[in-house]
Amino acid sequence: MPDTSSELVERSKDGDTVAFGQLVAETQGGVYNLAYSILGNHQETQDVTQEIYLRAWRGLPTFRGEARFSTWLYRIALNTCFNRRRMLRAQLRNVDNESNLDRLSSPKGDPVAITVDKEQKAALWAAVKRLPEKYRLVITLFYQRQLSYQEICEMLSLPLGTVKAHLNRARRALAKGLGLEREAQDAPL
Repeated sequence: MPDTSSELVERSKDGDTVAFGQLVAETQGGVYNLAYSILGNHQETQDVTQEIYLRAWRGLPTFRGEARFSTWLYRIALNTCFNRRRMLRAQLRNVDNESNLDRLSSPKGDPVAITVDKEQKAALWAAVKRLPEKYRLVITLFYQRQLSYQEICEMLSLPLGTVKAHLNRARRALAKGLGLEREAQDAPL
């Protein structure tokens, strides 16, 4: 986040909605992507993103600044998404989920390249979704959100060694799940 974020946080804590709007503008892409990686549905992600920022606004007086604002916000996002996912799973037991399928939009550009790209991404994310949650989270935070090890440690309340071990095990599981373990072993260092 830019150096102005701490000033924006302080102004927001004093009730400045314009400053909070700037914080939202700076962080909304990251929050949305993190939420989508957990929920996997655009409509639910949009709804939960609004809820995350509402909780952040209400919780600003308790923000002590011991961690970066984005780390604090991502922790709120994780908790909110996990709660939403539990609620959705309970609802899915009682509802036919076929009516909730996302509609596919028609791609533009080279159909073959787009299809290959989609298949590769689908295979990768399918493999990521099969990982245990602790590995899936670390992969998402490290590669998609591009957070440092330390930021992940703070966000998940885990020691550095555990975060590194989870990331390493997740990489190995992904390579194995995608049939790349031999290629990874044969690759030069």
